[in-house]
Amino acid sequence: KQWVSTQSTGDGEEVMVTSRRGENITIKMQLTQEVAVNSPQFMQVVNILFNSIATRHMGLEQIRRDFYNPKKSIPIPQHKIELYPGYEFTIRNYNGGTLLGLDIKHKVLRTDSVLEFMNSVARGPGGNQNMITKQLVGAIVMTKYNNKTYRVDDIAFDKKASDSVELKRETTTYIDYYMRNYEMVIKDKNQPLLVCRSKTKVNGVEKEILIHLVPEVCYMTGLTDNMRSNFKVMQDLAQYTRQKPDDRLKGLLGFRQTIEASDEATAVLNQWGLNMASNISDLEGRQVAPPVLLTKDGKMPIDERKAAFDNITRKNFVISSATMGNDYSVIVTSRDQANAREFMETASKVGPACGINIGPSGNVVAINSDRAEDYINAIRNNAANSKIVVCLVPNDKKDRYDAIKKHCCIDQPIPSQVLQCKNLNPKKKMSVVTKVVMQMNAKMGGELWSVHIPMKKVMYVGIDTYHDSGSSRSVGGIVASMNDSCTRYYSKTTWQSSKQELISQLDVVMSEILKVYKTKNGDFPDRIIIFRDGVGDGQLLAVKEQELKNIKDAVQRASVDKKIELVFTVVTKRIQQRFFLKMGRGLNNPPPGTVVDSIITRDELFDFFLVPQGVTQGTVTPTHYNVLEFSTTLKPDHLQQIAYKMCFMYYNWTGAIRVPAPCQYAHKLAFLVGQSLHRDPSPDLADLLYYL
Repeated sequence: KQWVSTQSTGDGEEVMVTSRRGENITIKMQLTQEVAVNSPQFMQVVNILFNSIATRHMGLEQIRRDFYNPKKSIPIPQHKIELYPGYEFTIRNYNGGTLLGLDIKHKVLRTDSVLEFMNSVARGPGGNQNMITKQLVGAIVMTKYNNKTYRVDDIAFDKKASDSVELKRETTTYIDYYMRNYEMVIKDKNQPLLVCRSKTKVNGVEKEILIHLVPEVCYMTGLTDNMRSNFKVMQDLAQYTRQKPDDRLKGLLGFRQTIEASDEATAVLNQWGLNMASNISDLEGRQVAPPVLLTKDGKMPIDERKAAFDNITRKNFVISSATMGNDYSVIVTSRDQANAREFMETASKVGPACGINIGPSGNVVAINSDRAEDYINAIRNNAANSKIVVCLVPNDKKDRYDAIKKHCCIDQPIPSQVLQCKNLNPKKKMSVVTKVVMQMNAKMGGELWSVHIPMKKVMYVGIDTYHDSGSSRSVGGIVASMNDSCTRYYSKTTWQSSKQELISQLDVVMSEILKVYKTKNGDFPDRIIIFRDGVGDGQLLAVKEQELKNIKDAVQRASVDKKIELVFTVVTKRIQQRFFLKMGRGLNNPPPGTVVDSIITRDELFDFFLVPQGVTQGTVTPTHYNVLEFSTTLKPDHLQQIAYKMCFMYYNWTGAIRVPAPCQYAHKLAFLVGQSLHRDPSPDLADLLYYL
């Protein structure tokens, strides 16, 4: 399809273009339609134009959907990483007109090649082919010679760089191919090849093809879990990625200035009658008051500026404590037994101070080694007299963690807690153990706190999807509140084919959840408010036609004699929109509770933005809510207040999180099952927050 900015003079007009290979091609034009300024087709044209301007006139390289400037990369050599600065942008029609959604992005790229990474894994403990495969499968790598990214699906250890490869016109070796096309010398001729699966269409039929890459010319992208947990790495990265509002605005306006500085880019915009505003859009927001926190001793105010209540742990606040006492086991290696005593002693101090019933004399089980089998045998032999097990481990070895969780969530259902011994050092001990004891209480059915919500008989549901790292399936997590105070939940998991975000069995799951709610409360809820995470704007229609329809069918079947009000909202965290609060001549972050539901909302949608958190570094990112079903007597303001209140109900954080708590619980459930269990957890745990 060819777009032109002026109407064709008639059928048969010829246009001469030059291909990438330098060949002259004559195209005969035929007028098919005129594109209206506000039409979706025109938005498509404008986005194509800006993509072209970014790559041809701004010196940016397109990497997936975003645009970066490798020539201005920021090296961070002490951590073997570099940052590509860039932009993410989309042009759409909003209630406020045609707007350019623009945000600053940074691509994290490691400076060591994939081959170097493979060699370092091979030199480490258990460094065999299985370990290398486990470390690399699922990773995103980039080839700098063409700035393309690939997902590693396997490693072909039976192939090597000196092997022959068949091309369209010839057969050559990988070594010769890279030398001839990119002037790159492959040094290790015997290195295995990375395997990446890609889909292409052949004669209209979708076909899977295998792409083989040489590790020596590939580079890891993103951060490892170890990097994310390294305070120094994250601190050094934050210097560039966490920009204050004034600095971020300067970078955003730099996008416009770069276009204006290019005569060619300006000419393209003028040709299409386009121009960019000189500044960002002004809009109005309003602040929703924070909820009132409910604790054992009554009501407690929340810091409006921080949207947090960190000081709660210094008080006897817990609404209800699980009956733990000394009926818990601490499993630890023989050499780390002192850590077990330290944990129990600290837990018996901080727990009762918060109102949690935990004693200093739990059952310490010493094991000979830190192998997963030893921990599992200790759990199997000692869990009869324990209501929860605590495993103190020397490091964050994933295989061991997965094995412990699989045993405790499936084979021998019991709440479990895994804690690294290094976190019990004197500086962190009190804070860490306080959070662990609070988690233990929540996992056993205890209620930590609540928020004041006047409405009764409402069931709040969170839904999220996670792609199982150990199979070709995706897991859906569904978590629903079972009481008015939103302190007790019921959970289920479902499975669907690989990379499928939509959950096909929601009618069955919702029917079961409604039956459980009725059993616990004597009646069905008056209202169901669903928060769906994990889907993008492009899937809204599919969600509405499949998931929402299934849920409505289940609700209708379950309650024939009662009309249940239904609200279904898609929650999106990864968005371009950023808000700045004008403060004199400078800018600041808007306060927590800020709601925006005009100008940048969509005419064809019922949507709004909510800033739930206060941040001290960088620029706050709002959360986007798309309401697909609103069959209720509630008003939009009520839903916005409920969404904000539910952000305070996540028991792993003493403050507001970015999404309503049921969403985050659903994510934690799906993540645990997809990352560690790879099977449905035991139904015996469905009433507990065991996945925290």
